Amino acid sequence: MARILVLGGGGAQGSAAVMWLAKDPQVSEVVCADLNIERARQLTGNLEGDKVHPQRIDAWKPDQVFEASKGVDVVINMVASWVGERSPTLNVMDAALKNGAHYVDVATALREEEDEMLKLSSTWDDAGLTAIFDLGKTPGITNILARYAADKLDHVDEIRVKTCLDVMSKKEFLVMWSPIAAIPGWSSAGLVYENGEYKKFPPFSGEETYTFPGDPQGPCKGYLADHEEIWTLPRFIKNVCYVEFKHYSHRLQTFKTLGELFGSEEPIDVRGVKVAPLDVLIKVIPPPAELPEKIDAGIIDNAYSCCVVEVKGEKAGKERQYTLSCPTSLGEVDGILPGTQPESILVGTPPAVAAAMLVQGEIKTRGVMPPECLNPEPFLANLTAKGIRIYERVERRLG
Repeated sequence: MARILVLGGGGAQGSAAVMWLAKDPQVSEVVCADLNIERARQLTGNLEGDKVHPQRIDAWKPDQVFEASKGVDVVINMVASWVGERSPTLNVMDAALKNGAHYVDVATALREEEDEMLKLSSTWDDAGLTAIFDLGKTPGITNILARYAADKLDHVDEIRVKTCLDVMSKKEFLVMWSPIAAIPGWSSAGLVYENGEYKKFPPFSGEETYTFPGDPQGPCKGYLADHEEIWTLPRFIKNVCYVEFKHYSHRLQTFKTLGELFGSEEPIDVRGVKVAPLDVLIKVIPPPAELPEKIDAGIIDNAYSCCVVEVKGEKAGKERQYTLSCPTSLGEVDGILPGTQPESILVGTPPAVAAAMLVQGEIKTRGVMPPECLNPEPFLANLTAKGIRIYERVERRLG
């Protein structure tokens, strides 16, 4: 029987991971750790059984994380790096390693820290432990889908990653992802990997219209972004020539405006008071952890989240393209994991699946790695067994 520590377990995405682990018969205890202890207690109180225990932990204090990691089999880090000037990821990894625990996160490190994490791979391998980073929805599911398709090709030419998430409400402006990360991400410069080089583009470049499967609002617009997949996929999927990532939304113009007006963390003077524009935005937009309450109150009409990965290459000398998608809407939530929302299910389920596979010995690879280093088919089988829908479309040229 396994013990799992979930840092940030009281948040929207972390709570989904906690809820899955609470249902797992192989798990004897889940420590739901959060800086906001009331949020952790509220989640724990809503769950059946007594295997989940709330605990207040400041992830930026290494001594607290180290103590909480003692006797734990897997540490899942769901704490957003964007809350502080530097993420707590390396300290959390260090605590897990010293306590003999595997490690999983969902994109909690800053870019330069991921390189430092990878340099530790041999140390983790020697300890017989696995550390998987970027295992959420995007990055995460997207990386595994890219690897799944790449394994079926002799040569990979292009990988195009798309993500869409929208909350539909006539009463409030709501988002399914923390505005601490979402707004700066939406307004950041675009990035593309092409033929061994990284090319930067101005914010809101490469706009295009795309129809996601099952999107209740139909076609929507998206544009290039700087995202984790662009950095790791070319390094771990051999000879890929082109990688891009695009954000999509039916509220594209709203996000563009919010990013331009409130995306900065640099303080401005407002009647003699220094205020960071991003802090203002965070204050007025309800956190995603409140979405289940908004759903119960009838404030939300619908919500939709989906990732799409297009992988183009050659098989036996002929062009072939795989299009893989993972759509979830509000109407499916109760049938998958009641008390969550579409984005939290797609982000919180992969780390819970990985933790279960690690303690059961189904993931045998050791060291530090992104998701595309995992064997994709067993992972996807475990993901779909929980009700996550994944679709595959293959296009090939005949003759």
